[in-house]
Amino acid sequence: MAIQETQMVILAEGETLSAAANARGHLFEKFIAKVLERLGYEEPRSENLNVTSDGIELDVTATHRLNRRQAIAECKAYSSPVAAKELVAFYGKLNTERLVQDDTGIDGFFFALPRTTQQGAEKARVIEERDPNFRYLNADATSRVAQEAGLTSPPPEATRSLITSDPAIVVTEHGIFSCLKSLDPETRTTAEVIVWAYSGQVPGVVIDLIKHSDYAAGASVRDVRAEGPSPVTTPSTHEESIIVEVRGSESDFEYQLPASPQYFVGRRKLISEVEEILSRGSSVVVINAQSGWGKSSLALRLKESARKLGGFCVVFDTRTASSQEYVARALRKAATQAEKSKILTLPEASSWASLGSALETLKAAQWSHDSGPVLIFFDQFENIFNDELLTREFRNLALGVHELDSPISVGFAWKTDLVGWTEAHPYRLRDEIRSNAHVVQLSPLGPSEVDTLLRKLEQQLGAKLVRDLKERLREYSQGLPWLFKKLAGHVLREVSNGVTQSRLVSEALNVQSLFEKDLSELNPNEREGIYQIARYAPVPVSEAMEIVPTEVVQTLLNRRLIVQVGEKLDTYWDIFRDFLVNGTVPIEESFILRVSPMSVGRLVREVIDLGGNAAVGDLAAILNTSETVVYNLSRDLRMFGVLAYEPTRIRLVEEFLLASDNEEYLRRRVAKSLRRHRANSTLTRLVDQQGAEVPIASFARALPRAFPAVAAGEKTWGLYAKSFAQWFEYAGIARLQSQSLILMDENEQSTVELLTENLPRRWSRGVFPKKTPGPAIALLKRLHAGAEVRLGGRGVEARASHELLALGVVDAGADGLLRVNERTPLTSSGELIPEKLLECLERKPGMVDALSLLKADPATKPDALGAIIARAYDVQWAPGTVELTGKQVRGWAKIAGVKLRR
Repeated sequence: MAIQETQMVILAEGETLSAAANARGHLFEKFIAKVLERLGYEEPRSENLNVTSDGIELDVTATHRLNRRQAIAECKAYSSPVAAKELVAFYGKLNTERLVQDDTGIDGFFFALPRTTQQGAEKARVIEERDPNFRYLNADATSRVAQEAGLTSPPPEATRSLITSDPAIVVTEHGIFSCLKSLDPETRTTAEVIVWAYSGQVPGVVIDLIKHSDYAAGASVRDVRAEGPSPVTTPSTHEESIIVEVRGSESDFEYQLPASPQYFVGRRKLISEVEEILSRGSSVVVINAQSGWGKSSLALRLKESARKLGGFCVVFDTRTASSQEYVARALRKAATQAEKSKILTLPEASSWASLGSALETLKAAQWSHDSGPVLIFFDQFENIFNDELLTREFRNLALGVHELDSPISVGFAWKTDLVGWTEAHPYRLRDEIRSNAHVVQLSPLGPSEVDTLLRKLEQQLGAKLVRDLKERLREYSQGLPWLFKKLAGHVLREVSNGVTQSRLVSEALNVQSLFEKDLSELNPNEREGIYQIARYAPVPVSEAMEIVPTEVVQTLLNRRLIVQVGEKLDTYWDIFRDFLVNGTVPIEESFILRVSPMSVGRLVREVIDLGGNAAVGDLAAILNTSETVVYNLSRDLRMFGVLAYEPTRIRLVEEFLLASDNEEYLRRRVAKSLRRHRANSTLTRLVDQQGAEVPIASFARALPRAFPAVAAGEKTWGLYAKSFAQWFEYAGIARLQSQSLILMDENEQSTVELLTENLPRRWSRGVFPKKTPGPAIALLKRLHAGAEVRLGGRGVEARASHELLALGVVDAGADGLLRVNERTPLTSSGELIPEKLLECLERKPGMVDALSLLKADPATKPDALGAIIARAYDVQWAPGTVELTGKQVRGWAKIAGVKLRR
């Protein structure tokens, strides 16, 4: 006999599952009663009987027929080893009963079928040594007692020429029988199940029960004592063909397959952590993450880690698993490959007939000197959860691997964003796997890892990426490896076809357009075929051929839109499958808005004045700023699709210029983009958590989690939050109120207008100074003299209006007319009062410090003054803007009477 560990198989029929379970419980109850009778006890009484999905639990009391001693027995027949805590709990109950009855002679029997865990067996041995009235019986011991009681008999003479394993006692309402699995000499997998009775032949109904049991797993069943020649059995290679390994990519940006180790990027801390776990001995590792976050790639990278540690790893694609036999056969394939790699030597009495015998085989294996760990990894594991029996088999593997005194580890990877789970999903089994494992939670790639991918892309392009394209790839990829690779592959293909980077920037780079491009190349029959396959994927090839014509399937395979995994077909990526089934992809807009709408509005107005197309240098001169600032202002407009990309020019798209209402067109484009933006979903989630009013500070703290690929400090995230808030108000999504954001309802409309300068009061009273004082003072004197000037318009007068509003010396009435107020630093005759102007200046943020510095050192340079104003308003300016603001401070200080020196 090969690997031997007796199993207890209780088989019963019933009209319902509940009835069958109840019948199984009572059969087990009768069997235990007969075993106790053989041990000398009579009148066993069942105190409690519980049948669960994991097995049967039974509590029994009995009295010895000779000395009348009382006995308490607890019986647990599970599909996996019984935990040590169950033994400890029973022994505690036994001693409590001894104290209650004041009788230390009460006998205790703990039946654990198939056995307890290694820790439990050690505890049982210690208890038995110190307590002569306690006995632990596993399945093998129970089997021996059953033979002594005449319930079963040893294997017949006819079995001695066979290679067998997995002995079992089969309890049915028709009697108690014995089983063995006959193994194929080469594969050591089940060839057939042989069964015999204590006497006579096995009833046909029992053979049928065994054949349809999990024990037989579909193998043929034969009564070894029946007359007639033994059937000739041949090993099946079908199961071997469906044990499929995960294949890695052959380049950096082949997104259809997980990254091979040589193309893997990042995750160094996680890899080191898992390598440390593998080096300790047998363990279980679980990788959890959402779709496309790199679970399969990490599994392949750990394969390389095992090799570097002197060991071996194989990564299986479990989408081909369809029966409980899969687990043992996968272990066999991994072990035989490890043996070929000279990592271990399998015992001559190997058996892969069941999970139990497979684990015993691995336990008996001889390991090479200084050999490293063996890691057996099961990828795409979420597909297993559709089958509770198969999930339980893997759960038993996760528990059993801890019992191996060898460096064998098991890994699982499943995604955490499944939406189709139901109450029937085996949550408890899944959680038992996870609770007995080291869990690795993947997050999106960080900024440095995305930088590495960008450099790899530049190497393949043979050119530097333009700034806009690099930022778009960074932000749109959201740190998701598969999405970055898909977008990068798109860039490589387009550039090789002669498309410039500038044109790529002007296109909306998003994965949905790429998926739509994939579909656009299919004819109607092919498109319908891929929809059908996606709806049922992974679908067996035979079933796919029934619903989709063979030639269509072949075309989709050639286009690599579907892939063959063993004997099943699936889409090349689960995200693509979701897109085909639901019509959408779980991708949101994810660019960062870095500047306020007010600043962007100024740029748009100037570009409109220049005919819709202007040079960056000209705009920088008109706006008194640097070309870098102009680029930053235009970037957000390009993200909204309002500007077309040209390296040295700012050009409004034709749709904007032809719109009957430019403001409405701009607002609609901004609103459409922001409503499907990650920042908007972040705000909505905060409203659900915190209530109607979300402080800007809370919104700022939530943004880093929403944009994992963007590196920024706490202060910078605060600036981004303010920019988003102002754009939300312009788009009519949320309004700002007392440093909080409040979602707007459907009936509310935004009153902010960027193109007519109808800005909210708080926007008008913004950063000061922005311009030199000359035009503003001239306008102030005109207003004092009675001139009518309305807020709005363009040009020098409009900019001077905003400078006076920011300084607080004029007000805008409901009619839009500007009027001087009591703070106006003019005499009744309209002459400027420097001292009063100085008071107005000192009320503005940063001006007290700036003016004090000038008074102490009249030669203070503009950049030092501009830096004070930037800090006061908590903004980050380019050096040119800082220096320009400093010059404007000096100009205002001079006319306010402060003495200056070059």
